[in-house]
Amino acid sequence: MTKRLLNKYLLLTATISVLLLVNSCSTKKNTWTRRAYHNLTCHYNVYWNGMVSLNEGKQLLRDKVVDDHNNILSVYNFGTKEDAVTLNPKMDRTIKKASIGIQRHSMTFGGKEYIKWVKDSYLMMGKAHFYKQDYTSARRVFDYVAKEYESSPIHYDAILWLARTYIQTERFEKAEATLNLLQSKINEPDFPRKVEREMPAVYADFYLSKRNYDAAYPYLERGIEVSPDKYIVTRMYYILGQINQLEKNYDKATEFYEKVIKRNPPYKMAFEAQMNIANCYDEGSGDSKHINKVLLKMAKETKNKEYLDQIYYALAQIAISDKKDTLGIYYLKKSVSTSVSDPVQKTTSSLELADIYFNKGSYQDAQAYYDTAAMSLPKDYPDYEAILSKTSVLSDLVTQVQVIKLQDSLQRLAMMDSTALFAMVDKLIEDYEAEQERIAEEKEQGQGTQFVDMTRTRTSQPLGGGWYFDNTAALGRGRTEFIKKWGDRKLEDNWRLTDKRSVMQSYEDDEELTEDDSEAKRDSTIVLVTNPRDRQFYLQHIPRTEEQLIVSDSLIVEAYNQLSYLYYEELKDTAIALDTYLEFQEKYPNNKYRLDSWYALFKIYKDMGNVEEANYYGNLIVSNYPESNYAKVIQDPDYFVKLSQQQNEAAKLYEKTFKAFNREQYYRVINYSDQAADLYPGDTGLIPKFLYLRAISLGAVDVVDTLYSSLQALIKEYPTSSVAPLASSVIKTLQLEYGFGVPDGSGTNATGENEQSIYKFNPAEMHLVMIIVQSEEVNISALKIRISDFNKKYFRLKRLRVKSLMLDDQHTLVTIGNFDSKDEAGNYLLALKNDEYVVSGLQNKDFNVYSISSSNYPVFYKDKDIVSYSKFYDENYSRD
Repeated sequence: MTKRLLNKYLLLTATISVLLLVNSCSTKKNTWTRRAYHNLTCHYNVYWNGMVSLNEGKQLLRDKVVDDHNNILSVYNFGTKEDAVTLNPKMDRTIKKASIGIQRHSMTFGGKEYIKWVKDSYLMMGKAHFYKQDYTSARRVFDYVAKEYESSPIHYDAILWLARTYIQTERFEKAEATLNLLQSKINEPDFPRKVEREMPAVYADFYLSKRNYDAAYPYLERGIEVSPDKYIVTRMYYILGQINQLEKNYDKATEFYEKVIKRNPPYKMAFEAQMNIANCYDEGSGDSKHINKVLLKMAKETKNKEYLDQIYYALAQIAISDKKDTLGIYYLKKSVSTSVSDPVQKTTSSLELADIYFNKGSYQDAQAYYDTAAMSLPKDYPDYEAILSKTSVLSDLVTQVQVIKLQDSLQRLAMMDSTALFAMVDKLIEDYEAEQERIAEEKEQGQGTQFVDMTRTRTSQPLGGGWYFDNTAALGRGRTEFIKKWGDRKLEDNWRLTDKRSVMQSYEDDEELTEDDSEAKRDSTIVLVTNPRDRQFYLQHIPRTEEQLIVSDSLIVEAYNQLSYLYYEELKDTAIALDTYLEFQEKYPNNKYRLDSWYALFKIYKDMGNVEEANYYGNLIVSNYPESNYAKVIQDPDYFVKLSQQQNEAAKLYEKTFKAFNREQYYRVINYSDQAADLYPGDTGLIPKFLYLRAISLGAVDVVDTLYSSLQALIKEYPTSSVAPLASSVIKTLQLEYGFGVPDGSGTNATGENEQSIYKFNPAEMHLVMIIVQSEEVNISALKIRISDFNKKYFRLKRLRVKSLMLDDQHTLVTIGNFDSKDEAGNYLLALKNDEYVVSGLQNKDFNVYSISSSNYPVFYKDKDIVSYSKFYDENYSRD
């Protein structure tokens, strides 16, 4: 309805109301008529101004909200809390105008309201609260209108808005009951046509909020037929397309998306509809050439620059559907590389690409894309934990592969003669300097070519899949791995002994050193050279001594062991695991993990049905490690079953022993404990418990010295057992009461209690928002003015007060209040922190913003410990 038509409608209604009012007054008709006319015209102006603000706010919200097209849309999008804050000026004005109209111009006679716009003002006020996302106030107003004006058609409107409020607050049972109540009244003679036409869309929104798409479907279809809102109808077409796409009814989904595009929707929705049409393409179900042509044309358009990741993803889906996997991978890579503002799309493309590489066994490529996805993966993403676990496993795998490649490469360099090695390094330096000269020349010519690191771009012969000088990162990894294993030691002969003086060696051992030079080198530690023009930059991680070669070998052994395990146990890739285990044993036959490797090879060959190889590794284990669990299970496949039965028997014996202890049958306890020690000596879980009961029983039947010595022996042998703290406590008591000597303390543990917070968490209590700033860095008066301006613009109705006072010599405290609860203060705090005008004077300054309850505020001001309250705040407020 246009503004002019609405004006005519309102004036006509006002005239009719005046006539009705005149006829209802038996006396003083002229006086009442004048008063009624005055009230009507005044209320009309107030109500009209309120409606203008409400509609402007609704349009502002519609322009501002962002839909998540990766999920099925809702019929209505009322935005986030941040979006709602921007509507506060408009909605507060609407509430103010509604309040003025109600308070000043209401005319009630005999329980009947004669100014129709009073009840309209109440409904308008409820809508304003709703759009502010102040759902509690909105619910109260709608409920009031529904009950107070039950004889008026407006109460149907109020019930419908009440249902919307329950949907937004996820009170679905109440929402359903409210909608059903409204449905039961639909045949009433005064039921508004407008409400009847809006009901299907609200019903659809209700079921969509519950993700019950089958139930929502017929209401969406009906809503399209009767809804008066073109924008909402377009959304319902789009949602029907999404539901059909989800159910893989691609032809029907495409039909709905094409209808969306024809209705001239906002560009983002039209774009998403076009993308979904492409994603609905299935092999043999359409013309992929036409779709590809459209998408490639879209990729060239400047307006689609920020949507390139989605376009390339759609092209990838078409290529994969057409069995063009190489092209699909190409487009997926393009999707990842062009994604700059849509983390969900980047995650989706990265995961699909990672899965393709993973299924091919290209684990290093898969890791790179899983890692990319993990950086932006939301916690509610399907299989979130499984994806993170796979990423972690593959990251570990890639690390082990890189360690092996790096150390192999370094060892090969170590075997080169110094002349050849220096020649190679000098050539690298020469290439680097030539590249730097070229870059300098281009800069002078204004071309601004970016720096190219020659140590990265140079290609050499592959050594185990990678050459040391090809990767600058590898030049720094050698020292990192060294420190991880041995600590930050000096590079010296016998470097594993920390009290040896440093004797730096180099490839130029034949050069004669002066006494001063030798002394300086002895006192020096490892210092990384970072200048690519220095030989040492390339040579510094090469193992130069036998001791350093041992370290390098140990790093390779550790990496091979972990890599083999990851292939076999985590990735279940038996073929690659077998090759890795065999390569490991071939290169390092006497490594410390050979027992584990032999048993893994035994199991792999056994599962493959290769009896000969399985027996070979089984015999190696039995002959070299006859007492190992591996040997025992090879000789007796039921070994672990029997071991479990033995553990059950030990548990039953302990239960008998404990019962005897409770009955003070101490000699029986001692006897049972001795039996357990003979029968189950390897049960480190229960034996310490037996020994503890035995020691206490000895103390009861023998001298206290026996108790003391038995407990000391228990702690010494089982210092980490669950009964060690109990034994330590008894020992301390014996020391105090009987004066025994100071125990060795190996089993004692100093436990500290968690510090009790001085603050109490009460979310329903009145709250303040406080800003703590450095007094000398921030203009407090200017800050308070900006906050006051912010309050007037967005929170005018709250009548908030801004105060400041010195917290200590360095900090000033600015408080804003009062707020009725933690949530209300939290909403304000969120809006405040996101307002550029308020925080403009705090940029690059040290400041903190918290909400605090009225009871905690004086405690904080007295304590003045910002760190302590920050910890309490993080534990109780930030988690929301």
